[in-house]
Amino acid sequence: NLISFMYFFLNLSMRIKTIFIIVSILLLFQVAPLILSLFSVDIKTMLLVDTFGSEVSNDAILMFETFAFVLSSVIIGVICLILGSLSIRDLSALRRLSFLLFVIMGFLALPDLIFGISGKPTAPIPVIIANLLTMGILLYGAKRGNI
Repeated sequence: NLISFMYFFLNLSMRIKTIFIIVSILLLFQVAPLILSLFSVDIKTMLLVDTFGSEVSNDAILMFETFAFVLSSVIIGVICLILGSLSIRDLSALRRLSFLLFVIMGFLALPDLIFGISGKPTAPIPVIIANLLTMGILLYGAKRGNI
C-alpha cells in the first residue's frame, strides 16, 4: 500500500495556483504566534519565557518585539506576493516563482534547523514542520506544477 501511495503521490499533478494558496495558509499558520504576540502580553510572555527563561530583561523584550514586527511584516509581504502572482498565466514563470519561493523558505528555515540540531532555542516544532512542508510543496510546484 505504501508503494501504491508513493506512486500516486509522485504522479499527482497539482496546479501551482492551488499550491500557492496552500503555501499562503501555511505561512499564516507559521507567523500567527508572532503576530499574536504583538497584541497579546500573555502570548509574548510565553514565547519569551520559552526562549530566554523566566528572567527576561527589558532589552530582550524590546529586541523580541522588533523581531516579531519585522518578521511578521516580511512574511505578510511574501503572502501578498504569492497571492498577487495568482494572476500570472505563464507556466514557466509560475514554476520559476515557485522555486524562488522555495529558496526564500529555505533561508527562513535554516536558523531553526541549525539551532534545533545544536540544541539552542528555536521555533516550535509545528512551525518547523509547516515550514518544511511549505518548502516541499513549493519545490514540487517548481518541478511538476501545472496551470
